[in-house]
Amino acid sequence: MKKIVETHSREETLSLAEELSKTLKGGEVLLAEGELGSGKTCFAKGLAKGLGVQDLVNSPTFNLVKVYRGRDKSFYHVDCYRLEGVEEDRKDLDFADFLGEEDVITYVEWPQDGPKFLQDLKGVLRLSFEFVDENSRRITIDDTRK
Repeated sequence: MKKIVETHSREETLSLAEELSKTLKGGEVLLAEGELGSGKTCFAKGLAKGLGVQDLVNSPTFNLVKVYRGRDKSFYHVDCYRLEGVEEDRKDLDFADFLGEEDVITYVEWPQDGPKFLQDLKGVLRLSFEFVDENSRRITIDDTRK
């Protein structure tokens, strides 16, 4: 199922993500694509808030993966941005340790720059972020879960 939503502020983007978090049961993988500054990390913050994460959520660009604990699930925030063309780092990032685990929600920014298998995953939520104007974003949520 594909849904397209336009948000007109950071707060609306956070709220949309928080609402989406209520549909997550565990084991889901969300793949987020879009230009720099288009709202991917803002969306991650809303998801984390909805999952009950109390910690400050920020971009894991230099860490690659940040793990947060929510009410009853862990939130894995992955950023593959700096992996573009760096095959060694792609091998070092072992997604098998957490991808699809029933008590984990995995949110991957820049999946197109990560390991090839990410592009081929089935049963995921694919998120696309586009600029409409300075404050507005068009967010496409393509939910391929069964």
